[in-house]
Amino acid sequence: MNRAGLERRSRGKQAGGFISAAVLLSALLGACGTVTPPTTEQRLRSAAIQMGVTDLSVAARTDGGLNVTGKMSSVPFAVRVPANWNGSSVLEAHGYVTPGNPEAVPNPDKDPSFGLLSAAYSQGYAAANTAYAKTGYAVKEGVAANKALHDFLAKAGSSRQYITGISMGGNITVALAEKYPSDYVGAMPYCGVVAGWRAEERFLLDFRVVYDYYTRGTPYALPGNGDALTPNPALTVPVVQNAVIKLFTAAGQGDSTAQGIIGQIVSVTKTPDAPASVVGFITPLASTVYGLADYLATTGGSGYSNAGKVYAGSGSVAGDAALNTGVQRIALGANDTSSAYLDANYTPTGKFSAKMLSFHNTSDPLVPYSFEPEFRTLVAAAGNSANLVQQTVQPKAIDATATTGPAHCYFSTKEVVGAWNDLRGWVENGVKPADGKDITNKS
Repeated sequence: MNRAGLERRSRGKQAGGFISAAVLLSALLGACGTVTPPTTEQRLRSAAIQMGVTDLSVAARTDGGLNVTGKMSSVPFAVRVPANWNGSSVLEAHGYVTPGNPEAVPNPDKDPSFGLLSAAYSQGYAAANTAYAKTGYAVKEGVAANKALHDFLAKAGSSRQYITGISMGGNITVALAEKYPSDYVGAMPYCGVVAGWRAEERFLLDFRVVYDYYTRGTPYALPGNGDALTPNPALTVPVVQNAVIKLFTAAGQGDSTAQGIIGQIVSVTKTPDAPASVVGFITPLASTVYGLADYLATTGGSGYSNAGKVYAGSGSVAGDAALNTGVQRIALGANDTSSAYLDANYTPTGKFSAKMLSFHNTSDPLVPYSFEPEFRTLVAAAGNSANLVQQTVQPKAIDATATTGPAHCYFSTKEVVGAWNDLRGWVENGVKPADGKDITNKS
């Protein structure tokens, strides 16, 4: 064969090779075009494997969606995923569970959020919540559980997530938004410990030591008066209730001593969240009873010190001097680690990138409304005011006998769902809610 023939044969082989490659590529592309994407259930099951979920259940709902339950690190969670899932999710961080009571097992058919999760689900969002590894003061555990839930949903295909939380869950919400800024597009703490857990202990312990000072030697004194940090078996919630009711009953009958005690406690504690009502006194005092042992065991100490605090408001210079001399002082030891624990679990920095809408009753006997302006100041100092909106809800009124009054997290479904819709509109449509708005709607 001459040279020209060889060249023609070589070109023929090359052309044949190119044709074969083209046919193969076409076949591969054709095959790729027929691949069926995984279903939502398949994605959820794959995410469960990746996250080490145990006791997984994925069940069809009557509305076409899915109920998902399981455990991560032995902690139960629940998710409901709508049939028309928009790829976004809403998580609800629950509040404080009294030590000794069981941690509730989340149920996708039950809504623990004033209807927020149900509303979000109806709008196309996956709605999720989780238990924590312990009851009581469980901010650390709440952050861990909700972070795991976030990661599970992200692996299942959730591209945008919101975190919401009530009371202690509000502190968890702020912690998650600050610690994991890329995880959430929106955050909504309500009646939340937004100023941090040290601020909560400051409020509760100050109220207790001031109450002890003014009731010392009176029929209204609590067992263990003057020692607020030692659990006392004789000091129970019913004992607190009886002492406070006795105090207010005497005041209502014209006892000037009882009236003076109430007035000075309200004045010195300097908060409208402990108004002259039975509930306003019982709530913070009882919390130092049922939660004290758990708090001390969790933190390793008080975490808060009033050693250098100057109390005022007694009505006279001499009265203030006597108060500051006689009030119990709480100091932190040289090797105390409880303050660092409160910083980590959780004291806010004010630095977050999510849009955050926080709302609060203007009077709350357990988590003071004053935490909101305190948090606002912190956020402003971080140069982050553009990402924060705060709104208010009017408190439950004090009745004529002062036996009922402001309640913790006194909200209606319309108020909570309305706030959620405002946050959603801000994140997704750029419509920022009105800052400082009164969103009270009990109709």
